[in-house]
Amino acid sequence: MNPFITYREKDDKGVLQYYILQRDFPHLVGVILPNFTIGNWYAPISGYMLWVNFTGTLRGNQIPSYQDVGKEIQSILDNMSCWFGEQRIAMDEKRFKKFKINAATAI
Repeated sequence: MNPFITYREKDDKGVLQYYILQRDFPHLVGVILPNFTIGNWYAPISGYMLWVNFTGTLRGNQIPSYQDVGKEIQSILDNMSCWFGEQRIAMDEKRFKKFKINAATAI
């Protein structure tokens, strides 16, 4: 079974977003964005100008409270990033072509 699922839904501003959800506890939710939000947890998707940004849990804009939860969240976001690249982008590269990093877009 896949550790994550993806879905599309409108955010608070009515913009359709691409989300990724962790199936197991603590059911973290990330949103796939072409930029990252400073101050939040995020993980880059390798080879693309896309990031998985932490948006909360399945229960809403909450985080679990126990020791080292920040490290756990970052680790899960890193795994989400790798999984999204392998399971979503690699399966439909044309769809994500405009976000691909190449020599012309590299700084």
